Amino acid sequence: MNQDQITAKLSQINSKGLEATFSLSEAALENAQKLAELNYAASKDILVNAQDGIQQVLTVKDPKQVAEILNTETMQAAGNQAAAYQKKVSKVLRDGNKEFANVVDATIDQLQDGFQDWINTVATNAPAGSDVFLSSFKTAYGSALQGFEQFRAASKEAFATAEKNADQAIEAVQGQIAQVKKAATPASRGRKSA
Repeated sequence: MNQDQITAKLSQINSKGLEATFSLSEAALENAQKLAELNYAASKDILVNAQDGIQQVLTVKDPKQVAEILNTETMQAAGNQAAAYQKKVSKVLRDGNKEFANVVDATIDQLQDGFQDWINTVATNAPAGSDVFLSSFKTAYGSALQGFEQFRAASKEAFATAEKNADQAIEAVQGQIAQVKKAATPASRGRKSA
């Protein structure tokens, strides 16, 4: 195998890496766009609800009516809206993580196959007496492959942790909403019976 063939194999491996990078960039941009759309819609809803609430508060003449406007149901609706937003964000992140993990797996597989093909070609065309060099080269290659596998395992663990944290955040918001509702229910019953 001459230098041009070796360079061509390495160039082919690099081009596949660039394709994977472009694929990841496109996925990241799509997810950023989805998150921006979610943020825009959530901000718009919050502003509309706040404007309605402010208009209602400004038109009342009795302070008791203000308390009725800002009742538990209003707060619960805002909490439910926040929880729904968090679920949508989590879904976008989860989908993005899956896509990223698939690209990482495919890229690692391609790199491993490309390097293995390259090593086999070099070994087949190696001159006589280069057995020691080839052996050390294959050992170094084996270490590099283990690095790829460690990266794959670390990325899967990072994605699992991110999903777990998103689920915990949703559960925390829902738990807080339930606590507010539970705490407010006896208070509203006490006001009604008084």
